[in-house]
Amino acid sequence: MRLNIPKNMSHITRNSKQKIWILIAFVTTLALIVTFKQTMPSTANHTQQTHLTHQVLNESELNTVQLQDEAYRKLGITIETVQSDKHTIRKNYGGDIVIPGGGVVTVSAPMSGKLITLDKHALQPGTHVISGQLLYRIKPIITADTRASMVNALADAESLVKVAQTQVDATEIALKRAETLLSDLAGSQRSVDDAYAAYQLALRNLEAANVKKKALHQIVTVGELDAIDIRSPQTGIISNMFAVHDQVISAGNPIIEISSLNTLWLRVPIPVGDIDDIDQKANAEFFIRADSTSTQAMIASPAQAPLTADPLTGSIYLYYTIAKTQATLRPMQRVSVALSKQTKQVFAYNIPYSAVIFDVYGNSWVYIQQSKNIYSRKRVFIEQVSGQRAFLSAGPPVGAQVVSNGALELFALETGFSH
Repeated sequence: MRLNIPKNMSHITRNSKQKIWILIAFVTTLALIVTFKQTMPSTANHTQQTHLTHQVLNESELNTVQLQDEAYRKLGITIETVQSDKHTIRKNYGGDIVIPGGGVVTVSAPMSGKLITLDKHALQPGTHVISGQLLYRIKPIITADTRASMVNALADAESLVKVAQTQVDATEIALKRAETLLSDLAGSQRSVDDAYAAYQLALRNLEAANVKKKALHQIVTVGELDAIDIRSPQTGIISNMFAVHDQVISAGNPIIEISSLNTLWLRVPIPVGDIDDIDQKANAEFFIRADSTSTQAMIASPAQAPLTADPLTGSIYLYYTIAKTQATLRPMQRVSVALSKQTKQVFAYNIPYSAVIFDVYGNSWVYIQQSKNIYSRKRVFIEQVSGQRAFLSAGPPVGAQVVSNGALELFALETGFSH
């Protein structure tokens, strides 16, 4: 069956579609207009903020801090003037404390035996000993083979005693005969003197033979020898121990090591390129801590030491004798050393070391007083720190007013960071 759609119905459907599309376009345009109006104030505010953020500052206002009177009073800022004084040029190196050559003595066993101590807890590393102090005793150990050979030696010693006794008897007879002839005016005084000398020599030989016989007899019959004393050869401290109580050691083996601390040396490695610039005849100043402002300098004089160097680091060692041994010094201790250069003294401008501050990159700065409440931060280059003064190679001119107390507080106010 076929449907016949009237022509007017097709026209109505086409008109409805056009109205729908017109309505959608109107709603979309209206939404765009509303959205654009809402975003216009935000864009304007952003443009205004951007304009405020990118304001250009004057160069004179950079690194500058301005204080109110109340803040100035609370910080307690003090000012000092940049000075120019005569200054001895020095260069800083790292050094260490060493014991001079021959200051360490090793005590060895004179013979094989058992090591005996008078006090098991007396000797230990760090113990102070004096010259001649009894350290150990060694009890010699006699083996079976040694005892068998000693039996034969004892027989020889007994025979030697008999021979020596016969010589004593013979020389005694000769001495008496010479004295009789001299009294009868038939002999000479020289004959008496010769006979007396021969008699005394025979007596000494007899004594030596008896001593040897007695020692061998003790070994053969008793089986042991008297203990041998081992004494300290010098005054110092025990730096190392190689044997313990009741240990059996062989002849020549090390027992103990004693270091003398009466004199200490300061050893300073100098790069080969700097050795010609150093005054090797001048005294050296050294500090226990790297911060030379926190401790008092100690003096060491040039030492007569062997010429040594380190090929691995390309350094030459300079040695100095410490004038007075300090209780705080220890062998192999690291110290900071200041050595004089060949150029003796020059005029250099300096400031208090307390005026110097360091940023996170290690750069050094000071604050210059522009007026009572305005301070500007300036870069400085430190050549050397001596005592409480910092000598500069570049920085503010002589006469400038630098902040010696309160510089860290000003740095915190300016940057927002503190040390």
